[in-house]
Amino acid sequence: MAAVPFIVRGLVFCTALTLPRLTQYPLGSGDRTMHRHCSTSFLSAAAMPSQIVIMLVFLSTLSACQPANNEDEPSAGMALSNDLSTFAPTDIQRAEILATVQGVFDALGGDAAKLSAVMMPDVIMRSNSVEEDGTVTSSTSTVEGLRDRIVSSGSIMVERMFDSRVMVSGPIATVWTPYDFYTGGAFSHCGIDVVTLLQTQEGWRIMSLDWSRQQPPDCQLHPDGPPQGS
Repeated sequence: MAAVPFIVRGLVFCTALTLPRLTQYPLGSGDRTMHRHCSTSFLSAAAMPSQIVIMLVFLSTLSACQPANNEDEPSAGMALSNDLSTFAPTDIQRAEILATVQGVFDALGGDAAKLSAVMMPDVIMRSNSVEEDGTVTSSTSTVEGLRDRIVSSGSIMVERMFDSRVMVSGPIATVWTPYDFYTGGAFSHCGIDVVTLLQTQEGWRIMSLDWSRQQPPDCQLHPDGPPQGS
């Protein structure tokens, strides 16, 4: 069946060559010039009635309107793959990336100098929460603002991540991880941290850090229970 469109187009091509001669020669008289363009099997088109010529044109139009069969395109209804295994980090990459994120949590414990070692200077940080009326609020902070908060805070802040999911593509990495947060030994909130990192000559550095602020049961607590001293 795949050859039918080509046969039809061939018939129409030879018929098109014949049409100008139909007004000059009686049907069936033939044309010697046409032998140079069409094979013998197509020469009979010159003697065909006009109804057949119209039918050939109609068939050619139908074949031209049919969509091309592109075997490279997925078939209709075929589900796209959700396999993200190609972005799975190596053990070394995962350890280095999570160590960079952990550097922020270590800084919250009082060592503000660690921020410069794990964050880009123009890092974007954003806290997001949902109010009781359903409205979403968001606030941004800078490295300098976070450093000042750590230095001026009169209590120790503890943030812990767990069940972290890491994906890597070239020099870009993302971390999606649940966390819980304690201030001065008391539970404050929990949620999800979403971290984007860039691999630089100095190692992995955080480009952006977004997190949600929630309360249980809308978020999970660390499976190890409260931290020591809480």
